[in-house]
Amino acid sequence: MKKLILVLILNLTFNSCGYESQNREKLISSFEDNFGFKPPESIKEIKLKNRGYFDFQVHYMSFTYDPNVLEKIIENDQPLTIAERNNAKFEHIIEELGKDTGIPNWFDLPNQNVDRIYYKNDFLDHTFSEYYLWTEKQTEMTYLYVHFFD
Repeated sequence: MKKLILVLILNLTFNSCGYESQNREKLISSFEDNFGFKPPESIKEIKLKNRGYFDFQVHYMSFTYDPNVLEKIIENDQPLTIAERNNAKFEHIIEELGKDTGIPNWFDLPNQNVDRIYYKNDFLDHTFSEYYLWTEKQTEMTYLYVHFFD
């Protein structure tokens, strides 16, 4: 039993990685890497957490909502599909996101203040990939969730 625990600890230590920051200045390049342009001054906050284990990666990002920035992201990240509130796909996405136990405490899952989720699946050269983007109207923050594995 002691060997099993030691192996588990070693696996978690050497086969996982993570990064988290809420420093806007340090995250400008991450924003640009994700969306293809630098965030304008209207994006006051940027938060990021990346985590990976073995053969999967999860990327969480949040930033201040700006309608022009969101429109530009949507144009650049095509093809995207829209899941509207009160349809089965919207509820399925919320259910799937709720299963993620590694979500940072600042990352708000879609709730009653979210009208639509932009999404796409299997868009990366990996076995599986998913992308979700939404804006929470009350907090005026936009959220990006990207998950992929091989």
